[in-house]
Order: sequence, then C-alpha cells, then structure tokens
Amino acid sequence: MSQPPGHYIIPNILPAQEAVLLNDVFLVVLYANRIPPHLAVSVNGKLFTLTVKGATVDGELSTLLRLIRKRNIESLFIKLSVPAFFTFPELLGEIRKYTLAYPRVDVGIATCLSPIKDFCATVYDTDLKNVNFVFDLLPKLYEQKIITYCYQINLERFLRGDSFLLSRYTMNDIYEGIRAASAVTLNAFE
Repeated sequence: MSQPPGHYIIPNILPAQEAVLLNDVFLVVLYANRIPPHLAVSVNGKLFTLTVKGATVDGELSTLLRLIRKRNIESLFIKLSVPAFFTFPELLGEIRKYTLAYPRVDVGIATCLSPIKDFCATVYDTDLKNVNFVFDLLPKLYEQKIITYCYQINLERFLRGDSFLLSRYTMNDIYEGIRAASAVTLNAFE
C-alpha cells in the first residue's frame, strides 16, 4: 500500500487486550490522532517516557491503561521483538538509562522520541540517520522485522480497515506542543 501524502500508514492493527500489553516490549503512541502524538516505551508492564516535567521510569502501564480508557485517549501499542541477546532486566536497564539521560522534553534539548531512538540504536542496532519523528523510525523497524504486532485502544473510528493513518508533522509542531505543555505546567504552579 503506498503512503498517502501527509500520512504514514500503520497496517494490521488489532484491538488491544490488557493481558497482552503487560508483557514484552511496546512502543506506545499516545494521542495517536493528534499532532504531535506522545511516545513512550513499555517493557513487561513498566512504562518509560520523557515529558516537559522530566523522565518517568518504571511507571505502571496498567495505571496508564486505566487513564487511556477513562479519558478515551487514542493509543497505539506497537509490539517490538525481544532481541535474543537481551534479557528483560537488561532491556529495562537500557530504557531506564536512556530515559534518565535527558533532563526533560524541551526545545533544542530533547523530544519524547530521543530516549526511544537511543534505545533502538543500542538494542536493535537501528540506523537512525535522518530519524527525527516516529514516522521516520517505524519504517526502519519494519524493515528490520522488529515490529511484530500493532494494537489499538480508542482508535476504531480512525481506522481504515485495519490500518491507521498517522499524520506527518514537523519539528515546529513538536516545539509548539512542548511550549503548550510547558505553559500548562507553569500555570499549574501559579
């Protein structure tokens, strides 16, 4: 299937079952229908993400799943294969290290993709030249046969058959999202 302009097609998406999501390694795309979406990684039910507030390591995916259902957050869970030469404790150590390597998401410092790129480069030996967005990373992971399944929650009305069209966006869109999230965070303290 050719990629429509302005979108990246993610095919073969299945409805998510919580029991499946709490195991293995997943790239999590939250607010998948927004520009830009937010990204996280889950390893055996532990959640890792970078936000304007800083790093979240060893969070509980089950807590996020409750929030996703409560707030109807459109979410994708992209299952990544587990490399034969890594144990789950080693994978947890790698994603923890890379998530904590950044102080927070900020313009010119890091995006939520930054620790995920580092993780993929180390764990999957993914070539990350010219990877600035999740829609740049996904084709490389598909090419390496690292993506095994894709699951969704709250995306039914946005699917075309069993595929999702992820909107392409720019670095400026990310920076605007960061500024907006930072403003909300700052206003909460006023």
